[in-house]
Amino acid sequence: MKSRVVKTLAQKKEYKKEEDRARNRTRINVGTAFERWRTLRDLNGFKSDAELATFLLER
Repeated sequence: MKSRVVKTLAQKKEYKKEEDRARNRTRINVGTAFERWRTLRDLNGFKSDAELATFLLER
């Protein structure tokens, strides 16, 4: 039987902070073009922003 590891609130907060830092390294800001980006993504049937970005970069 495995014993459950209980994390403190500080440990949970630090883990979330590290995850946010890692995620922020891959983000881009399209600013005022956000609505156009979503429209283009939906019109072309892409399921994710990453799919649309890859498509546009490969053109």
